[in-house]
Amino acid sequence: MASSTYTPAFPSDRAVDDKIKSYIANFYATSDDRSKNEEWVDYFLPDAVVIMGDKAAKGTQEIRQLRQGMWELVESRRHKPEKVFPATFEGTGADGDGDGVAAEYMLHGSLDLVMKTGESSAISWAGRAVLRDVDGKLKYQLYQVYMHKKLT
Repeated sequence: MASSTYTPAFPSDRAVDDKIKSYIANFYATSDDRSKNEEWVDYFLPDAVVIMGDKAAKGTQEIRQLRQGMWELVESRRHKPEKVFPATFEGTGADGDGDGVAAEYMLHGSLDLVMKTGESSAISWAGRAVLRDVDGKLKYQLYQVYMHKKLT
């Protein structure tokens, strides 16, 4: 399991499956490791949609290309997911039928980047995610992130 520094806070008034908590923490640990491109891509369903800022990808190949592009100018990155806001919607999922939806949640955190030029940057972000359970394995159906460079 990922380091506890990748584990965000979850609401205290509702139970969240430990499998989902681990999945989220491990996802961000994998995100910060440039050598784990294929492992990162494997977090998504073959027809998943990923939107990060103004970049979007649908399907495994486009997601792989997006991931590779994320490291072109970046030397290192460190995600700090802060809080997750899970929700359950009766009979509705990303596609409106709720079939196989394990979790839908909003979250926010920060990201520290070191560029290949040596410049450092801090970004605050918020996102929306839809997780599906496929044969007992969690996968993202949708992962969308809104980013804002922190003021210094």
